[in-house]
Amino acid sequence: MLDLFASTQGDFGHVEVVKYSHDLVVHAHPQTHFSFWLGGGLAYAHVDKSLAQLGPDLALGVNSHASHDLCLHDAQRGAIFLNLYLNDAWLDAQCADLAHAMVLAQPCIGITPEMRALCSQLLTHLVSPLQEKNGCVDADVQLLVAKTIASAMTPEQLQAMPLRRRLIDFRLRTAIAYMQDNLGNPKVAEEVAEVVGLSRSRFFELFHDQLGTSPLVFWNALRLEAALTQLYQRDENMTSMAMGLGFSTPGNFSRFFRDQRGVTPSAYRRGCHAA
Repeated sequence: MLDLFASTQGDFGHVEVVKYSHDLVVHAHPQTHFSFWLGGGLAYAHVDKSLAQLGPDLALGVNSHASHDLCLHDAQRGAIFLNLYLNDAWLDAQCADLAHAMVLAQPCIGITPEMRALCSQLLTHLVSPLQEKNGCVDADVQLLVAKTIASAMTPEQLQAMPLRRRLIDFRLRTAIAYMQDNLGNPKVAEEVAEVVGLSRSRFFELFHDQLGTSPLVFWNALRLEAALTQLYQRDENMTSMAMGLGFSTPGNFSRFFRDQRGVTPSAYRRGCHAA
């Protein structure tokens, strides 16, 4: 049962509070992702070859496009998380203001008392019915991100960290454009290697080397992002949305969404448009 969900968007990206009652499958986001445990049972995540334990003292940080999952220690208790999904352009601007760029070296981030207080403050503003809450949320996110980055890396690491690697290989740019233009084609992840003139194994290797994920996980992330946008912006029929994203039934779309986001599409829509 989903008994807590709140969500809002801003220039920074997206912030939400959600209670997970089941594990999340391996997935990815086009944004850099931070998760802060708020209550319930503890959890852990696999990020590439790293294992991150999540709880009162440790947060999760995942670079954009990197594959990861989420596993609960006790599904009966569930786990409540505050999630930040940060647009790369916004994050790069924040890091420029901090005199460094940001690429996370590891997924485990120690939570300081100041960060914990900021999480509580952000949660309060996120569920506030006041019209001016969005300005408060923006300020809270900016400060929490700055403190989280400072906790994630030493000053030496921050100074030495290069800008986020840009996608250079033209074949991957072509592949991503093909995926974006064919979100309703359920076989696109199988076809795309041939489209760019690479063997399946070479294409997977190139994709992982430059993006840290697989073509299928990346394509699913594109479909999920399109679904999030549609659910946030308009009251589209779930059946037409499912068909437009390549799902044979609304039920299949709902399971896909729940497995990757932790809530059903209907619950997500209610959270987005709550007062």
